[in-house]
Amino acid sequence: MPRRPDDPSAVGLRDLPGLVKLHRAARDRRSLMAQPDLTYLFWEATLRCNLRCLHCGSACEATSPVRELTTGEVVDILRTIAADFDSRRIFVSVTGGEPLLRRDVEEVVAEMTRLGMRACVVTNGTLLDAARARSLHAAGMRTASVSVDGTRAAHEEVRGRGTYDPALAGLRAARAAGFEDVEAITCVRPGNLDALPALEAEVRRAGANLWRLITIDTMGRLAGAGDTPLWLGPAEARRLLDFVAARRRELARTGEPFRVQFSCGGFLGPRRDLAVRPAEGQCYAGLCVGSILCDGQVSACPSLPRSWAQGSALEHRFSRLWHTRFEAHRATGWRRTGACDGCGWFSTCMGGGLHERLAQPDSFCWVSRQSE
Repeated sequence: MPRRPDDPSAVGLRDLPGLVKLHRAARDRRSLMAQPDLTYLFWEATLRCNLRCLHCGSACEATSPVRELTTGEVVDILRTIAADFDSRRIFVSVTGGEPLLRRDVEEVVAEMTRLGMRACVVTNGTLLDAARARSLHAAGMRTASVSVDGTRAAHEEVRGRGTYDPALAGLRAARAAGFEDVEAITCVRPGNLDALPALEAEVRRAGANLWRLITIDTMGRLAGAGDTPLWLGPAEARRLLDFVAARRRELARTGEPFRVQFSCGGFLGPRRDLAVRPAEGQCYAGLCVGSILCDGQVSACPSLPRSWAQGSALEHRFSRLWHTRFEAHRATGWRRTGACDGCGWFSTCMGGGLHERLAQPDSFCWVSRQSE
């Protein structure tokens, strides 16, 4: 039976260069499973948030369910990391919750900068005013990522009334403060898919030079939601990926100083995977990506369930946990089950994005998600 023209697993001679890149990236990922190399670190600054977004992956509330690290505890952990790894190669994403609820973020970022680390903040933008943006920049931060989940009505449908203008103001504040990379992050769902061109124009006018599009997983506040209206169906998933691919081609042609990309995670198929990302975008959780959770637990990615944490950095040195734990992250045997059992793309994909697989074990495969 001939393949459909939109079959995500279709491959032809013109795909050979991309296939070579994908196989080389898979080889590199297997090398990292044998010899992990920490280069990307999340600091989950807090689980508190000033918003109640319908799709929050951490189900954040006004108060935290755990005792969170003090300034001194965070700094001490970072100093051990700098002593045990090459800190000049480590990029730190300061996330939450809403990290800017902590008034000590600048102090911690200044210490990261002193240690040679680079840092960014991932924020809903409502607290990123001009003064805060200047103070973060003065501490050494050069990248800010602000969530903008649609044009006004679509954004406020999931993030709350009155949140759209502050999000765009956050982008403008970061640009005015001198941030080199100002990124808008959009969680794409059926309710904002048609408005992506209009949203691109909005975030660009507000000062963004990067735009990352991601999808919504059934985790956090949506855990167990089942058939949620925020989930993209197969045709909608293809529309999103093809939109990103078309914009990337057009921006490359015109040379405009604006970049668009799809998020990291699962394998999208041989054609779309490299068309929507600047490089192969598979999951590196526990391979070169690690996390300090808000209570000091050490994990691979803050999107993973808390049960996947590997121990506390308050009790063990981060490097000890990194080098002696994370066995499940660095093994493929258990992943070759379910939808992956017998799949011809397993040697390239190696089981999909880990948080997606754990959040929705029956629908994590992105090749399947694009298929009717």
